[in-house]
Amino acid sequence: MHYPLVKLPSDTQIALFLIKEELKTRKLFQALHEAGLDDCYYQPHLDTLILQSVGVYDGTDETFEVYTEIMDRRSKKIDMDHELIVKQAMKAYMELKRFKKELQGKEEE
Repeated sequence: MHYPLVKLPSDTQIALFLIKEELKTRKLFQALHEAGLDDCYYQPHLDTLILQSVGVYDGTDETFEVYTEIMDRRSKKIDMDHELIVKQAMKAYMELKRFKKELQGKEEE
């Protein structure tokens, strides 16, 4: 069993878990889409929950577009390797946190 070098706060762990699951879901449904199976009713959408857990949810189209671009790009980089999925989830999390700082900077102007 692999143990982390540092213990992350529980809210960060929750956000990373949700992102990790969303990346896997997007990878699966993208493969189904490529096979000709579109618009599956059973596809979960964790988007709002993830955005809220990272503290970025503001309900705007811009935020959702940035989020979608990050998640789509990161989901294309995963395969059946747990450590790779965790790495991509962490990168997506950090990108969302950077975006949050950008939004806060715009609000202060």
